[in-house]
Amino acid sequence: MSGNVQFLVGQRWLSDAWGPVGEPSVFGVEVDFAPQTSPVRVALGVQLAGDSSTLPNAISGSDDIDVGFFELSAGFLWHPVKKAIVRPYIGGGVITMSAATGSSFGFFGADESDQSFGFTEIDGDYEQAALLIGFSWGP
Repeated sequence: MSGNVQFLVGQRWLSDAWGPVGEPSVFGVEVDFAPQTSPVRVALGVQLAGDSSTLPNAISGSDDIDVGFFELSAGFLWHPVKKAIVRPYIGGGVITMSAATGSSFGFFGADESDQSFGFTEIDGDYEQAALLIGFSWGP
């Protein structure tokens, strides 16, 4: 067996619909592995992202709002370049995403959450920039 592990830390940019919590920080781990002779690799990933902000409120002066995302992905990769500093790949798979918000509105709390397998009722698309560091194992 051979494989790769990558740790990432970065920033996401969500659509304008997310307002003041539309730029969450992201952390994650991605793993891919396969038998030595296989051209296709199994890929698994977990990413966590979150943001918080304070909004003005006429009743209490301000409210805190938090948003968090959890993603779990699984799929397949093909690495045309096996050993190099930069290794492009082609891949495909599935992802499940969970999002949750929480706020303190005046004297009341408001919490919402949603989970989706590939499709969401609200725009969950994002751009992401991340620093990756990782290692490989196997021959």
